[in-house]
Amino acid sequence: MVGLPPATASAPAPPPSFGSTAFLPLVQAAIPPDRAEICRLSVDIVRSNVDRGVKAILPHIDLVREKLPLCPIDDVLELPSLALGLVAAAGRITTAASEREIEARLEKYRPMRDLTLRQLEIFADLKLVPRQRVAAIRRGSGPVDSARDGVDIAGVFHELAASLDGKHPFSPDYLAVMAEHASWLLVQLRPRGAQQRSSERSSEAVVRDQFWTVIHQRHDHLREAGVAVFGFRQLDTHVPPIGARSSSAAQAPGTAKPGSPAPATAAGPELTADP
Repeated sequence: MVGLPPATASAPAPPPSFGSTAFLPLVQAAIPPDRAEICRLSVDIVRSNVDRGVKAILPHIDLVREKLPLCPIDDVLELPSLALGLVAAAGRITTAASEREIEARLEKYRPMRDLTLRQLEIFADLKLVPRQRVAAIRRGSGPVDSARDGVDIAGVFHELAASLDGKHPFSPDYLAVMAEHASWLLVQLRPRGAQQRSSERSSEAVVRDQFWTVIHQRHDHLREAGVAVFGFRQLDTHVPPIGARSSSAAQAPGTAKPGSPAPATAAGPELTADP
C-alpha cells in the first residue's frame, strides 16, 4: 500500500451535485445517441460507488496530480454530479403510473413546493432574488404547472446558492428530492404520444445511456487515481468497481430505488427530505 500524505485543508471540493439539467448539454455533445452504451447496471449502485470513490481520493488530489499529471482530475471530480444526472435520467424512464401513485407523489411534493416557493417570495421582498422570476413561477395553476414550478424553484436555489447560503433552512438534499418529485410528475402528468416500437430506445433511455457512457469513461480515470493513492491491493476497498455490489455500495446513504428520489441525509438545522 502506498503511504498516504495527510489530507490538506486546501483539497478541492467536488462540484455541487445537481446534475441532471446542468450536465445534459455536456453528455449530449460528448456522446452521439448511436454511440451511447446501454446502461444495464443499477443506477443507484453506480452512484453509490462513484460517490465513495471520489470521496476517497478527494483529500489526496495533490498526490494524484503529482503521480498522474495527464489524469483529467477535474473531469473525475464531476462524477458525483454526473451520477446524480444518471439517476434523474433513469427516473424519467417510467411506465404509466396509477392515479394512486401520482396522488401519493403529489402529497409528498406539494408541501415542499409550497415552502420553498414562499421562501423565494420572501427573498424577492428582500431583493435577494429577482421578483419577476419568482412571480413567473407563482403564475399558473394545475398539477403540470405545479410540477414545473418544482424544477424552476430548485434551479433558482442552485443558481443563487452562494448569495443565499445560510439564509434559508433547505438542505441541498431537500431541494434535490423536491426536483426529482417534480421531474417524475412532469413525465407522468404530461400527455403521452404514440407508443414506441419495443426495438427502439426512447429519448429518455438515450439520455440515461449518454450519462452512463460518460460516467463509465471517466470512472476509468477515477480508478487510475485510486491506484496512485492506495495501490492495487487496497483499490477496491476505497474506489470500488463501478458495478460492485456490497452492503455499503448497495444501500449507501443518499441512494434510492430507480425512479425514486434519493433519501436525504441530515444536515444540521437545515430541512431535509423524508426517505
